[in-house]
Amino acid sequence: MKPRTLLMATLLALGIRLVAAPNPNDDWAGTGPVHPARKVGDLLPPHVRTPQFPLKDKRTLYSDAEIAQARANVKKYPAAKAVADKIIGEAAYWVDWTDEALRDVIPTADVPRSFEVCPEGCPVHGKKIFEGTTRFYPWIVDPKKPYTVTCPIGGESYPSNDYAAFYRSGCKDRSLLTGPYADDGRGWVGPNGQRYWFVAHANHFLWYEHESSPHPNIMTGLAALGRAYLLTGDARYAHKAAVLLRRIAEVYPNMDYESQSRYGQLMAEKDGSRYTGKVLNAIWETYLVAQFGETYDAIWPSIDGDAALQKLYGSNGAGIRASIEANILEDGMDAFYEKRVRGNYGMHQRALLLLAVVRQHGDNKRYLADVLDRPEGSVYLGLKPALNTLVWRDGQPYESPGYNLTWVQNLNELTKLLPKLGVDISTLPRLRRVYDAPLNSIVIGRHTPAIGDSTSVYGGVIGEDVGVYQQAYRLYGDPRYAQFLAGIGAGGEKGFRDFSSLLYPPIGSAASPTDGRRVAPQPSRLLTGFGLGILNNAADDVGVSLYYGQHVNHRHFDRLHFDLYANGQPMTPDLGYPDAMNEFVSSIYTWSLHTISHNTVTVDATPQPGNVPGRVQLMAEGAGVRVLDVDAAGTYPQCEVYRRALVLVDVGPYQSYLVDFFNVRGGKEHVYSLHGPPGGFSLEGGKWTPPAKGTLAGENVALGQIYDDPVLGAPGYKGGYSEYHGSGYQHFTGVQHHESGEWAALYTHERNAAAKLRIRVTDQPDQDLILAEAKVSPLKYPQSLHYVLARRKAAAGQPLASTFVSVLEPYSREPALGAVERHDLPEGGAVVTIKRTDGCTDVVYHGLDATERRFSAANHAFVLSALTAVATFDARGELERLFFGGGPLADIDGKPYRAPNAVAGRVVHVDPRTESVTIELAGTGTVDAASLVGRVACIGAGPGRTAQTMTAARLAGRELTFSTHDDLLVGLMRVTAAEGRVLHTRARLPFAPSYVGATALDANFQPLGTVLTADEDRVELLQPPAGEGALPGHDVWLSSVGPGDPVEVPAVLAWTRPTVDGDTPKSQ
Repeated sequence: MKPRTLLMATLLALGIRLVAAPNPNDDWAGTGPVHPARKVGDLLPPHVRTPQFPLKDKRTLYSDAEIAQARANVKKYPAAKAVADKIIGEAAYWVDWTDEALRDVIPTADVPRSFEVCPEGCPVHGKKIFEGTTRFYPWIVDPKKPYTVTCPIGGESYPSNDYAAFYRSGCKDRSLLTGPYADDGRGWVGPNGQRYWFVAHANHFLWYEHESSPHPNIMTGLAALGRAYLLTGDARYAHKAAVLLRRIAEVYPNMDYESQSRYGQLMAEKDGSRYTGKVLNAIWETYLVAQFGETYDAIWPSIDGDAALQKLYGSNGAGIRASIEANILEDGMDAFYEKRVRGNYGMHQRALLLLAVVRQHGDNKRYLADVLDRPEGSVYLGLKPALNTLVWRDGQPYESPGYNLTWVQNLNELTKLLPKLGVDISTLPRLRRVYDAPLNSIVIGRHTPAIGDSTSVYGGVIGEDVGVYQQAYRLYGDPRYAQFLAGIGAGGEKGFRDFSSLLYPPIGSAASPTDGRRVAPQPSRLLTGFGLGILNNAADDVGVSLYYGQHVNHRHFDRLHFDLYANGQPMTPDLGYPDAMNEFVSSIYTWSLHTISHNTVTVDATPQPGNVPGRVQLMAEGAGVRVLDVDAAGTYPQCEVYRRALVLVDVGPYQSYLVDFFNVRGGKEHVYSLHGPPGGFSLEGGKWTPPAKGTLAGENVALGQIYDDPVLGAPGYKGGYSEYHGSGYQHFTGVQHHESGEWAALYTHERNAAAKLRIRVTDQPDQDLILAEAKVSPLKYPQSLHYVLARRKAAAGQPLASTFVSVLEPYSREPALGAVERHDLPEGGAVVTIKRTDGCTDVVYHGLDATERRFSAANHAFVLSALTAVATFDARGELERLFFGGGPLADIDGKPYRAPNAVAGRVVHVDPRTESVTIELAGTGTVDAASLVGRVACIGAGPGRTAQTMTAARLAGRELTFSTHDDLLVGLMRVTAAEGRVLHTRARLPFAPSYVGATALDANFQPLGTVLTADEDRVELLQPPAGEGALPGHDVWLSSVGPGDPVEVPAVLAWTRPTVDGDTPKSQ
């Protein structure tokens, strides 16, 4: 255990809390002292800027050719006209306003903002406001009813006072704060002690568009007005947009979300942290200020000739343009550097570049250097190093899939903006992988695993962004992108979906995948950096995903969680995005992010503390069997074994079942957790105790009550909950314990009665089998899920080792499986015998090593030297199918079946530019290079062990060269100091836990040494690097593979009984 990990574990055991230190080189947070919350009535004087650069002299964001193309598309294609009609319709809402009303709808910075009213919901209807709408932001907001929110449940409006009158008094006349729900801008405090920010919430969503709060707003209004003007040339749209923009220019420099918002105040009070922004929080501000820029560029030609506008503001056209360019565009660009316009990677880069293009004559050389080449930081790291340091080698960025899509979307916009500044980034190698990663992550053609803060319990595809894949196709011409567009119903003329799509000719339509799929069937695969394994049958209509990666952002404590997909649905779904995304909602940390809510194992009643990625031990397939075996021992420091093997077995071309083996060794308590989908649930067989009162935490512990943390659970506690390290058991109700008898849990999916699942958890000594219910999320989704929990506890003074084994069978009509029997071997390993309704019997084995095991099952004698094996016998008891992997031999009833030798050797050369690895083969055995294509090679040893899928292979003497599916490079750092073996950098290295065992390379990809340890601001090599390649100022690459690394392609045999004479096994 590392000293830091040991210290943390010790302090937690003693009940001592630590305030997390900032990550080294993390440039997310604002610097300097906190901006304290402004007092009501302490009004800000006007802040007027003057232009720092020559005024722009032409429209620069959209070319005349693009505008002409958009107008031509609208005339020619009905789908394009529908897009234009929608834009014009949205613009019409604002055209109907008087100029004076438009000007007055924009408040000064003195009116607070809040993206929430209150976590407790509505003063009258409580949390029903969330349950009844399943929205993060359910309140109804109407710009024509300023400073007012309306409850969607009861229809009543808040606050009770006329805040507009109070605002007009300079926020001074408190006699205007009348009624039972009076709000002076800083909220109303209810009898429950909670503060409800009615006015601030209405003001926040006056400005911003969010899918969870659909209503007219300034952001979408400006977008519609500017685009309607481009499409029609109608000056009415440009005039109304200019009225808004000129007024915004008066108030924008004073905007400071940190001191003017609910969340800024809460964060400052909690721990003195800064929650920066302008009108909105810094993340959302990236989109708002970019929209200001886009609309200004669109209407720019109209301003000098708009007499009514000039009269309204008492200024000529040049004065109005100067005001907007200085007080919005330049102020927004300065806010980029002040971290007040800053979001997830790509958001603020897009905003800055868009403003730079629109501003035209700014310091573009500086902006380009910072966006592309900056060698420091994290979210401000330049794009070129960031693609190699913040994006995994498979193209997934370092967040959850849902948030990773924002990277794809924003980097996609950079491919359009940068050419306007003379730069083409499409040739950067990893950029294309960023486009590919969402498609590679789709399971059964219909769903993206809901890892971390992503989607919902109902699944769906992440990445259905028409504009992204239209641009990807224009950049690379890959027909896969066109096929995906067709799969989401956006092929050819159907691709006109938004304004951006109007600017280009339609992309030729490709053949659409069938039966509602988004992509054509894919093979089983690994995303080796992100840590996602996907197994599926040949038809790709039954699949399972396993997450084993390292967490960085928007993560849950969910390593080795799996999702099973069948009949078009996620059948053991991750719960998806939690109730909110802030640390003042307790259930996010006590349930949604907690390990116990996921299909994995919780050790010692605490969420997974370790953050070391899992290591693939075996991934192989053949004869209708697929296996993925991953060791994630670093997940719980007290566990020497934390390992899961999933075996997906076909019983027909469109029907498969899953056997799950989960081994845990260490700790004092293990709780194995599984659940099915929302919908119908019933029990088949078994004797169970009646549902108990209370929760799994105890009969006297209420639902959601924090019973195991005296600080966070104290009455009146108002702080954050991110430091919760308790059990989460308080979210399980209706607890029943299994007493005796064979049983199965039966599920029917809420959205498809033909999507069914049968779960059986096999018995082992001292295992307490539990049924319980829990809500998908305590606020947003009232549906209950039915959990099957298996709990084992160590005897006093004894070590604890568990092997959890379950069989999960998705089906649509009748189950294909009958009785299930389990047999544990004294030498280690578990055997499951499964009788099928067609008369066949499957024997499924898994062990932690390939040491020879002897056992009997289904009336047959086995001798196995393998990690995993599946044998199928027909109704006569004759062997019909045999698969084994990770070892050389299976002997059944005295007949040996030998796999071709494992391919083994050591790396002698790595070429990251061609993604190729050359190894010198061990031994003298023959190797069929062609048979290795598609196989998974395990590379390295210990913590540095990794896996790569081979896409090509060739043999030259005793040297085998193979190409890899994913990149070899895993990091890039500019050295700022070298101290012996330690290389320092000011670039944040978020993948540091994955770098142990990696190889450091100089700028010419020559080896410098092997990484011994790594942190977010340094790497330590085994030996001091030779030469000058690691001197300060030099770039050092990190490669997942390096010279000397051991390589093994495990032995695998897949045999099916021949249909003609002969008995030659089909092997790989």
